[in-house]
Amino acid sequence: MFGTQWLLRMKSSQVCTSQHLPRLVRNYSSLNKNIKSQNCSSKSVIRSVQTHNSEKGEDVKYDILEASLKHVKNHGWSDTSLKLGIADMGLSEACNSMFNLGGVEIALHYDKTLNEELEDMMAQQQDDRIPGSEPPPIAHFLKDAIKTRLELQLPYYDRWAEALALVLDPKVIPRASEQYARFIDDIWFYAGDKSTDINWYTRRATVAAVYSMTELFMIQDESPDFTETWAFLDRRLADLEKMGENRLELEKELSNVGDITKAAFIIARNMLGR
Repeated sequence: MFGTQWLLRMKSSQVCTSQHLPRLVRNYSSLNKNIKSQNCSSKSVIRSVQTHNSEKGEDVKYDILEASLKHVKNHGWSDTSLKLGIADMGLSEACNSMFNLGGVEIALHYDKTLNEELEDMMAQQQDDRIPGSEPPPIAHFLKDAIKTRLELQLPYYDRWAEALALVLDPKVIPRASEQYARFIDDIWFYAGDKSTDINWYTRRATVAAVYSMTELFMIQDESPDFTETWAFLDRRLADLEKMGENRLELEKELSNVGDITKAAFIIARNMLGR
């Protein structure tokens, strides 16, 4: 969900032109510095231990955020939704102190939950694969992963732009960026990427840009079943395949991120009333 704020950071640093490709890679690298070491065959197991080490029903903070989600459609990713979620559970208002970032924590929780759901799906697909069989072409895998992740958040589509705007808060960006970087890393991990050189960062940076541009396109898409969004995704992935053959094409495509990012600024500004 939160690829937009990553693109906005690129814009604010003037990193949307071809001559700044090395800086783009370094920026993405900084978001992943604590993630690459976790790329091992037991990655999904590690994440499960970290996030599901207790029953969800025993995790009060988790339950409050889940209860608060029910109010997002009417009240947004707000403190009001959070307070209503706490009230639904019959808990004291003092529980508000558990959430330092306020209502935006509902959006962060939702984003993390969907990322984990996608990872579980990709892990299951890997487990179901017949031993010795060829994995799906990377382009097909990337399309399925990106499309599935975008479709998972459709229940809150009407509040989507609001969430993207809220994560522009400097207090929220570090956590949102970490979740986004991990999400992109998960996609490449299950796609079978085993690179250890600069390609490790370049591939993640380019897919992050493709996802973010598709996400922004989808917000404004009024076509039936988002057919124009999926066509847009197909074109971006086709460009990505060409990039693998021609670095100049890679730099050219990255230079196009600026126009999309400018649109993101307008959306965010309008949502925040600035």
